[in-house]
Amino acid sequence: MTLTVRIRRAASSGVAGLAMALASAGGAAAPLDLPGALPNMVGLGVGSTTEFAGGKDRMIGVVPGVRYVTPGGRLLEWYGPYAQFNFGGLTGFQWGPAVSLRLGRSGVDDPVVSRIHEIDTTVEAGGWFGYEYLHEGSIPFRLRGGINVMTNAGIVYGGARVTANASAWVPCTAASMPGAGVGASWVSDSFNRTYFGVTDGDSAASGLPAYNPGGGLEQFTGWLALIYQIDKHWYAGAMVYAQRLTGDAADSPIVTQRGTRNQITYGLGLGYAWR
Repeated sequence: MTLTVRIRRAASSGVAGLAMALASAGGAAAPLDLPGALPNMVGLGVGSTTEFAGGKDRMIGVVPGVRYVTPGGRLLEWYGPYAQFNFGGLTGFQWGPAVSLRLGRSGVDDPVVSRIHEIDTTVEAGGWFGYEYLHEGSIPFRLRGGINVMTNAGIVYGGARVTANASAWVPCTAASMPGAGVGASWVSDSFNRTYFGVTDGDSAASGLPAYNPGGGLEQFTGWLALIYQIDKHWYAGAMVYAQRLTGDAADSPIVTQRGTRNQITYGLGLGYAWR
């Protein structure tokens, strides 16, 4: 088996562990930036993340990962709380619809945050576009980048959330491949008020100062991952995913007094791939 084929298979099947890492910060529902021209797969990931965006108490969860290329060559990806369909090519320009499940905030362990307004779990919908480059030389590395635009249509928050991501995958050995990525998110005023705001009623109930944030740049992200081929079909993946809250989100008393702007998520996963 050539190194290129091993890399294509490995990057697909380790996705379950990566999916857990990106299902981060209380359901951040981030788009998963993985190589495109890969085999079909199913998997499960387990990992640890924070109970809510900006929090410091942790929880453990299990998420699925599914990747399927249709007979017509269209790609469906479902990783944790996020799914997207690609109407473009497996390399080159890519675009399509996206849907995500954004976890709410209720029943949290923090005795102060538990007294402020609860947030319902909700569904977001939108679209994405990007580009993937495959270098087919002696080291067939992959570069992928894109922009994702999601909205909740005012059900829980108004306005839109925009995320930009870039990633690189480079082989280390015939059986393993490390990857790394960076990203940033911009959000509406309504989004920040919902997830990071403190109303007058919240302040009276919790003792936190009232806070009415605006929109703008919400966070920077970065991740490191490793995918390892166990045998012909089975692969393992591991990932550490970091978020650095910034702007009005980072200045929220929910973050400064009861949580942390540095959010760390990590996960392990096992996947089965087939052609």
